[in-house]
This record gives sequence, structure tokens and C-alpha cells, in this order.
Amino acid sequence: MGKLLVCIDGSVYADNLCANAAWVAKQINAEIDLLHVLRRPSDYQAPTDHTGLMGLEARSNLLEELTKVDEERGRLDQEKGKIILAHGAKILQKAGIEKINLIHRRGSLVETIQEFEESAEMIFMGKRGEHANKSSLFLGSNMEKVARSIHKPLFITSSVVRPIRRFLIAYDGKDSVHKAIDYITHQPLLKKGLECHLLVVERTKGDIETSEAEQTLRQAGFTTLLKAEQNHHADQVIASYVVENEIDLLITGAYSHSRIHSLLLGSTTASLIKACKIPLLLFR
Repeated sequence: MGKLLVCIDGSVYADNLCANAAWVAKQINAEIDLLHVLRRPSDYQAPTDHTGLMGLEARSNLLEELTKVDEERGRLDQEKGKIILAHGAKILQKAGIEKINLIHRRGSLVETIQEFEESAEMIFMGKRGEHANKSSLFLGSNMEKVARSIHKPLFITSSVVRPIRRFLIAYDGKDSVHKAIDYITHQPLLKKGLECHLLVVERTKGDIETSEAEQTLRQAGFTTLLKAEQNHHADQVIASYVVENEIDLLITGAYSHSRIHSLLLGSTTASLIKACKIPLLLFR
């Protein structure tokens, strides 16, 4: 039996995260590791220490009080984490998932995920964390870090949870999207016969060869619809296609360029995660 690593916090996406994970677990017969990572103590500390401006006695008293506050905050964080994990487990159990492992850690989310990545078949995260505004144009602070650091499929939960009747593969001919096609044609995640949309966004006509990918999907039993468009803004074309064709799941390669390239020119992956209100399954 495989494992899913589900990273949960107190965000508005937590319930959807568990619902998506339960669906995938049933499809591929997997158990679930439900992970909550507490921030490190250093994440609470003020960037500048002004206690040196005070007298010795006042400084000592203040530091003692601050230590008590930090200890209480740590205790409350522990309790909050237990509540979050218990809530997630309850949703999974109601969905029929029997094997759930609760994991409570403190430290770096990225490093913790890397620690468990080898034993996981797929990793789940919400689009934004609990400290982000749901309507914000920005993604969670850990999203890109995690996506760039792992090599297992990453399932990004959004604000919509509904049955998967049709899915879209954003095809650019790169190794990551071939990895995605290999996964979905060899794993029981998506039922054969589902409507598969294969969308190619080229800069000029004929830039990307699609015949092999289309043939592989058809032979695997998917009803495959090919669409090719010429446009320099692939993210906008894909996001519009998702809405117009009522796509339920977007599958794509992720972060194929360096951070510097993404910083200077923008990232198609990040734009899609922001724009699409459906789940995304990313491959690197």
C-alpha cells in the first residue's frame, strides 16, 4: 500500500485538502500521513533586539517575561496543532479512510517534507497557508520552495472540490509533462474513459510535437481531445481554457526554469496556481 503525505495547517483550504487526499487515497489504495509542522522558535523572534538600550535590571525582567510569553506561545501552538490534526483525521475518517498516521513536527516545512518524500507517492498542499488572505494574489510562502525541492507529484488544493469528470494536461513537450503522462497512464488515479483535454500553447505553429503524447493517452483508454493555440502567454490561455471547458483537474509540469528566470520573466506555474480555482497536479 502506498502513502500520501498531506501537509495540513489552519488555512481555509484544510477541509478541501483532506477531501482531495481522501479521493486520491481511494483511487490508488493508499494510506495517509497527515503532517502538521509548527514554526521554529526563531520564526517568532523580532528581527532587532532593543534590550541593550535598557538598564540591567529592567532588561532582566523583560527577558524573563518574554521567555514566559515564548513558552506559552509554544504550548498553545502545540495544542493548536493537535486540534488541526484531529480535525483533518475526522474528515478523512468520514470519507472512509481507515489508515491515517498523525505526524506533528516543529521546524522547516520544506525540510520536513523532504524527510518524508521518499516514502510518499504524492504530496498535498493547500494553495495558501493559514496566514495568507484567501483572496490574495500571492501564493503561500512555502509553495514554490516545496515545489522546487521535491520530485514526487505535488497536488495543490484550491477552493473547488468536485468529481473529476474531465482533466486537462497543459502540454509543452518537456520532460516534466512526459513524467505526468507516464504517471496517469500507469497508475489508477484517473479512470479510463475520462475526458482528457491535451492543450498545447505554441509560440509559432508546429513548435511542439504532440502525436506521441496523444497516442499514449488514447492507448491508455482516455477520451483525448487535442487543442493547439499560438500565443506568447501560455498561462492566460490555459486559465481561460480551464473555465470555458469546465475542467476539474489541471495536470502540468512545474517550475522548469530557474528562480532567477522566474524572478525576471515570471513563472507560468505560479500564474496558473494563482489563476485556476481547481486542483492542480504538478510534476517536476
